[in-house]
Amino acid sequence: MAQWGNEKQLVASADVEKGVLLAAEYPIAFVAIEPDEEDLGPLLLLESILASDETFARVSAEDLKMTLWRLGTHDLEILEGLARKYKRNPKKLTQLYHRVAANNIRYSQGGTQGYGIWPIVSRSNHSCDPNAKLGANAQQPLAELLLATRPIPNGAAICWNYLADEAFLALNWFERNAQLLKDFRFLCRCSRCEAERPPQVAGLSKEGIAAYFKRGAA
Repeated sequence: MAQWGNEKQLVASADVEKGVLLAAEYPIAFVAIEPDEEDLGPLLLLESILASDETFARVSAEDLKMTLWRLGTHDLEILEGLARKYKRNPKKLTQLYHRVAANNIRYSQGGTQGYGIWPIVSRSNHSCDPNAKLGANAQQPLAELLLATRPIPNGAAICWNYLADEAFLALNWFERNAQLLKDFRFLCRCSRCEAERPPQVAGLSKEGIAAYFKRGAA
């Protein structure tokens, strides 16, 4: 691990060859979902954590990254309802919500689909020019496997494509970052995105770029 801004980032502790297993980790929290629950996955994961005192304590004690954004009225209503249902402190529940939102990872292996929190894997950031990828196998149910997709020098950040889709990487800067902003509420700052950033948004803030995307969609 290394400090990256205000957060810890997973980095290579030695030179790594392509195909090397970088991490194999089981989740500290996991919820299985049905195909029609895809959009509700992170919220269902949050509720599963609240429903178990043991899981709640385990997740709360973990040093997880936390990304804050302004919650909408609907989000606040849901959190208030969960706080009443599970008798949790509303402020702590909101903090937990932001941690779950920032750290949840989708899992798919065989017939199991779901969302979970893998603390070490979640310390690896997204990149549109990734040097690693996630994998899974039937011999290690629920384990997320982080594999190097090219040589990684000692000290380099380990990054993977959060969309886990090769077609996503073929998109242009606008298309990739519009998708990331919609699904994950961030803009990518990897070397590829910095090099490909179009001049019309070069000096804009995150909010300015979001407004630019909205104008383009109108």
